[in-house]
Amino acid sequence: MRCFFWCHAIRLPPEGGTPNKISQGAVRFGSVRRYALALAVCACVLPKAPAQGLSSPRFLENRTYDLGSLIELGLSSNPTTRAAWFHARAASAAVGEARAPYYPKITAQFEGGSDQWYTPAANAPDNFRREQATTVLSLEFLLLDFGRRAADVKATVAAFDAAGLAYERQLQEVVFAVQSAYFRHEAALARNDAVRRLREAAAVASKTIEKEVASGLAARPAWLDAQRRLLEADYECESAAAGVQITLGNLCVAAGLPANSALRLASSQPGPTEGIRQKAGALIASALAARPDLAARAADVRAREAAVARAKADFLPEVRLEGKYAYSAFGYAARAGRTEGTYAEDLNGYGAFLVAKWDLFDGFERVAREKRKKAEAAAASEDLESARLDTTQEVWIAYQENLRSASRVEFSEALVASAKENDEALQAAYRGGLASVAELTEAASQLAMAKSTQATALAEYSTSLASLSLAIGSPIDRPKSRRP
Repeated sequence: MRCFFWCHAIRLPPEGGTPNKISQGAVRFGSVRRYALALAVCACVLPKAPAQGLSSPRFLENRTYDLGSLIELGLSSNPTTRAAWFHARAASAAVGEARAPYYPKITAQFEGGSDQWYTPAANAPDNFRREQATTVLSLEFLLLDFGRRAADVKATVAAFDAAGLAYERQLQEVVFAVQSAYFRHEAALARNDAVRRLREAAAVASKTIEKEVASGLAARPAWLDAQRRLLEADYECESAAAGVQITLGNLCVAAGLPANSALRLASSQPGPTEGIRQKAGALIASALAARPDLAARAADVRAREAAVARAKADFLPEVRLEGKYAYSAFGYAARAGRTEGTYAEDLNGYGAFLVAKWDLFDGFERVAREKRKKAEAAAASEDLESARLDTTQEVWIAYQENLRSASRVEFSEALVASAKENDEALQAAYRGGLASVAELTEAASQLAMAKSTQATALAEYSTSLASLSLAIGSPIDRPKSRRP
């Protein structure tokens, strides 16, 4: 059975496993997106722990794969999906990094050692040699920053959302790559089968005409023409066999396997080829609402806007609370002129300060930064609009291609029916002595090529349907088959 999988991998959660309140409030594209994989076939892509890496289903040479299992294998094994996964994990960690300034910063420091030095004095230098060990515990807490931290968090959450959406789109592209490679391989197999049947018919015709020439019932030119047809069929067989191997290698690579993998495939039956139910306008509207890459661009716009807010906040001061506690144990030997002594002691020291910092002038650096961030935000917004226009074009072209390919399937079915009827009629005429071997061979050739054309048309229709689903970013409503 042919199947069309779409893996709706939504935003990835942070390391803790669930989205935090900040991400729930900031990640919106029509509504808060789910943090999960909607299809169980994608579950194998997600690691259970960072140290475990990505768990992939193992390729088995003795297993027969259908389209569904190939998609599952490709989603877990294709390096592009794995790279997109790690990019999303990095974006998830960046959210936690941006939220860190909301917490106090605590630092521990230790110093220990000895030194010998002097200090100038009126009568003579004061010489000393000391050994000390000091432990310092310091605290720093940002009390007020006028939106700097909030802007940073919004930007990283938007980038996190964009990374998850890019991961989702990458999954869809891998699914499409596997589907299109699979359908091309099916068409290559059908063409190979057709040319082999053609070669068998040409071989039978050559032997038959050779016997007729030997018995005087046919002339030598007829045999030479039959030999030419046989050689042409041999050439087509070699070309078709190479096409099968090339498309199989392409399918292996699309599934994340080396091109020379011993991949075994199950046979499939063509699905319905009736026209799709939705109109082009509804499909375009669905694409504008559901395409993950468009949502990712919208998230990028939000990130740029947050960067503008961050640049504006840099014009305002920062207020911090700083505290420090230190414990020092020391001993020293000192000589001040004629006075000498050895001492040992330990001290506790502490301090607390409220620190305000305000950059009053920086050579217009902040002004230029704000202008740059505003321009980048405007450019991102225009890029989003351009991507929306491109999406409408992609959906429109894929829609028209799907309609065209559906019509080609109908024409190819009629062509096969006509060629089959002609072949049966010529076989009956040949048995009655009313048709020649050349005519019978030509009819068999037309039937084989008609079947090859039908297989190619079916593969093109299936590929166009997958391409339309990719252009929309979600499954389309396929009609039920009217075939028995």
